Amino acid sequence: MLISVVGGVVVAVGVYLANQHFASPSLTVPKQSSEPLPSAGRGNGARSERAVVNQDQILAPAFDSNKALEKFISLKDRAAKGDAASQRELAELYGLCIPVNTNAERYLASYEAIAKQAKTPANAEGLRRAAKAAVNECSVVDNGAIIPIEARELWLAQAAKNGDLAAQAQIYLTSNQRPQGEQLKGFMDHVVNSRDPNAVFEMGQLVAGNVDSGDVGAYTNVANDKLSGYAWSIAACRMGLACGTGSEIMNSACLNTSGCSSTDFESFVRDNLVSAGDAALLNSKVQEVSAFLPTKK
Repeated sequence: MLISVVGGVVVAVGVYLANQHFASPSLTVPKQSSEPLPSAGRGNGARSERAVVNQDQILAPAFDSNKALEKFISLKDRAAKGDAASQRELAELYGLCIPVNTNAERYLASYEAIAKQAKTPANAEGLRRAAKAAVNECSVVDNGAIIPIEARELWLAQAAKNGDLAAQAQIYLTSNQRPQGEQLKGFMDHVVNSRDPNAVFEMGQLVAGNVDSGDVGAYTNVANDKLSGYAWSIAACRMGLACGTGSEIMNSACLNTSGCSSTDFESFVRDNLVSAGDAALLNSKVQEVSAFLPTKK
């Protein structure tokens, strides 16, 4: 799945791979529960919902496969027990690893070829680093098994059913009938009231692709264009979402766009996606979105 701005799933078109093997649980899909949960709890999983952390924690030391395996097993266990946020995290992890676990060597070779065409050494090095990080992370996922697309789709659907707003936004993003008017306004209210940076970031993905949002009340000015989408996602980063160098969000942006030299997501947007003429309007939209939300800045 290609993300309009950047998101939890990294799929490089035409790149497929297979991975090294570690002992881990076999691939499973969720059991369909009859009753949804009223709301999603915050996960504390292996990926920690694109964890809201200090930026120094993002630049991790050398890859520790044993620790990564423990975290994956814990994440999968919580997802199987019904934690909605963990179910979404597992879906996102499967989305990342679908191309990687088909042929890891070819995956790395493909990004090496792209890196050689990069405009700057920083972008080239960033691509290599992000591709290697993906291979490392996926090396402990389901014993390196090839992951069917359905596994990601089913876990994401279960997370959405159980109340995870970020998962619901991701599903809306690929729906033929996106929410508009009162339905969209209600969903935006839920996202704002949740104070969940993950949901706020995904709202940016959803808003960026809207052509006509209908009547959404106070959200009208930030509901249906790319700049508004960027504003929601930037606001999520300002709430404390991990958006710096080495974060899942920045690795995804790097792998999908080859723009790997920015220090954080906001800089990435301003450096690569927004013209100088639109900078003031983006500032205004970020300010408007942030007025709905708590921020760190």
